[in-house]
Amino acid sequence: MSRAIKKVAVVGAGTMGHGIAEVCAIHGYEVVLIDVSDDILKSAIEKIKWSLEGLAIRGLVKEPVDAILSRIKPTTSYEQARDVDLVIEAVVENAAVKKEVFKGLDGIVKADAVFTTNTSTIPISELASATNRPEKFAGLHFINPPVLIHFVEIIRGDKTSDECIATVIDFAKSIKFKHVVLKTDIPGFLINRLNARHYIEASRMLEEGFDVRDVDAVQRFRLGFPMGPFELLDFVGIDVAFSAFNEMTKRGFSARIPETLKKMYEEKRWGMKTGQGFYKYPMPGAYVRPTILPSDKMYDLNPYRMVAAVVNEAAWLVRNEIVTEDEVELAMREAMQWPIGPLTWADRIGVDNVVSILSKRFEETSFDEYKPDPLLEDMIREGKLGLKTGQGFFKWTYERRDLGAVIYEKRHDHAVVTINRPDKLNALNEAVWEGLRMALERAEEDPDVRVAVMTGSGRAFCAGDDIAMMSKWKNSMDAKAWAERYAAPLIEKMIEFKKPLITLVNGLAFGGGMELNMLADIVIASKEAVFAIPEALIGAFPPLASSCGVPLVSRKVVRYALTGEWLSAEQCKELGLVDIVVSPDQLEATGAEIVMKILRAAPLGVEAVKSSVRAYRRMYKELLRAATQDLVILSSSQDFSEGAKAFVEKRPPTWKGR
Repeated sequence: MSRAIKKVAVVGAGTMGHGIAEVCAIHGYEVVLIDVSDDILKSAIEKIKWSLEGLAIRGLVKEPVDAILSRIKPTTSYEQARDVDLVIEAVVENAAVKKEVFKGLDGIVKADAVFTTNTSTIPISELASATNRPEKFAGLHFINPPVLIHFVEIIRGDKTSDECIATVIDFAKSIKFKHVVLKTDIPGFLINRLNARHYIEASRMLEEGFDVRDVDAVQRFRLGFPMGPFELLDFVGIDVAFSAFNEMTKRGFSARIPETLKKMYEEKRWGMKTGQGFYKYPMPGAYVRPTILPSDKMYDLNPYRMVAAVVNEAAWLVRNEIVTEDEVELAMREAMQWPIGPLTWADRIGVDNVVSILSKRFEETSFDEYKPDPLLEDMIREGKLGLKTGQGFFKWTYERRDLGAVIYEKRHDHAVVTINRPDKLNALNEAVWEGLRMALERAEEDPDVRVAVMTGSGRAFCAGDDIAMMSKWKNSMDAKAWAERYAAPLIEKMIEFKKPLITLVNGLAFGGGMELNMLADIVIASKEAVFAIPEALIGAFPPLASSCGVPLVSRKVVRYALTGEWLSAEQCKELGLVDIVVSPDQLEATGAEIVMKILRAAPLGVEAVKSSVRAYRRMYKELLRAATQDLVILSSSQDFSEGAKAFVEKRPPTWKGR
């Protein structure tokens, strides 16, 4: 059972203190705001008034500003806090100073009042030891600025009672703040431990030679955060972050603080407050948001290094039953404005990919902080990989169907269609053509599936039409039957497909394999992918590329259809076929990233885009039919037969021109 709170004392009228006092007053509490000087208190009241006026203009407070302000009583005397029900300490982050404050208050404030501290790093039990009420002492960590970020961490000390925790929880609810309760008092609690992993990894990217703006851009424009890591560090204060991380490591948090942060701290390049941090500002305290723009350089970085580092720490917290999976997600979404929680991210990109990133970083650095947590290793062994298996940190809707040479997977809200003939480099035979069509039909019919992803197993996306299949055609009637029964239905389905279609090109994409990508909406390719339409070299020709390639991709497609030259992923990007090029280890995660971006869009808006795209592609159906007929006619030529035979026999063909 909790105690009723009517009156609150906030000790410390700095940035956090006056913000906390303002929040309490907005929600009807009488507040005693305590600091060491009248000047500090006067400045705090002015800032609170300015903030309240801004909230009033936006209609975010229900009472007149003066009425709210009248509930805050500034004072330099602890005596004014004698009858408060709750104390919230928010002085400088120094254990000795905080203990002195609590010693002074303990002998004055009534015995049944609850004491809390807004510390972000100092153990709760250590501070509670300065009082005679450790059972009525808890951590209550607000996030800056508390007027805008309505979230608190509630932390148990070694002797904190259940009644105390219940009282603090009820208080958090009364001010409309979401919360998590840490069951154990650990350095950095939840948010700062996860933030430390995040910002340390970002700083290491900087030390590896990546540009500040590129790292910020990758976080903002690929991961969808409101700010990049260095923007945020400049805003919060590099001194604050460094001091917090340093304090945590002193108390047992295993991390190596990058030299970049240490040097900036020592040189007092603390960000906005000093006019110089990762970016330059007009003057100390004058915030102007840095210009950060998206660019292709974003795809040279792997943003999931930052995510993986956070997931590893979160796994440790969950395994040790300090917080739950849901509490991790809530904290990072509400407090740090993550678009989705880190554990959800792990499930979406694949827990196996997270472990792969961590293992690679451990091999590169030998830093223990990169060793995958045992919980993650257990999940790998148990096949709990996230959406791709239906179970990760959370449970997801999952369905798998083997459609001949194609695997169909429903992964909660999207489908993954995999060509599964790795021993034949996923060459297109009748089973693949039919399986792909059936898979897309299944994805289209399922209302839960909003996006489809197509890829290949093994080291190829698709090596094109199976020459062994084509060599069995005895005449043009066989070719015509193949086109009508297998090729045309899939191409028709891809042209008319009502949902976004993404292809992940993981290796070879030759002939029909390259042509399939021309009918995709978004093409993501590995840097190791190779493309070609070499049909003319074996006596055939690429009907889709020759007819639709020019209007759908580029005039330059003609060159590659005539010569059969190979193209790199970057060349295909310049051509207009490929949208994004990433390192092989990012391919699957980047696919998940683009799926998530589409899922954030309004369904009707996505439908409208696809409707327009379908209408455009329909314009070229007759061209494609004519080209397919040309292929059928060509299939009865001697050169077609010679090309297929020479390919199978691995020798140069001898052309007759007939």
